[in-house]
Amino acid sequence: MKKRTILLLSIISVILTFVIADIFSVYSFGTVPTVLTTLYLICLFSIIEYIFISSGYIFNKIYNKEKIFIKNIIGIILLFVALILIFLYLIVVNVDYLHWYMYSSPFYINVIVRSVEFLLPSLILVGISIFLFRKK
Repeated sequence: MKKRTILLLSIISVILTFVIADIFSVYSFGTVPTVLTTLYLICLFSIIEYIFISSGYIFNKIYNKEKIFIKNIIGIILLFVALILIFLYLIVVNVDYLHWYMYSSPFYINVIVRSVEFLLPSLILVGISIFLFRKK
């Protein structure tokens, strides 16, 4: 894709990120975001940007009548699932933090368990998708 197209998609992604964050009451305009809110916004932007760029990649292949390999589509889907897992990790850790007094273990143990539960599979999916993209 051209640089101009990617720039336009990025601007649209930023606008959609803030609109979706405002709709779901994650962030309201005019306030200073907390660290967790900033992480939510970055993850949401990454997901929206990735959807735009991957769909642009597929449309470009179809428009140029090039062959789309199934391993590339699987790699795109695996990366999308990895981004979703990272976003879910942030949400679950936030919920755990709000209710950490209900657990008998220290909070950092909950963070480690959630990391193994969400981030480790995410890293494995990223590795598999990189392997699929590089395989000739």
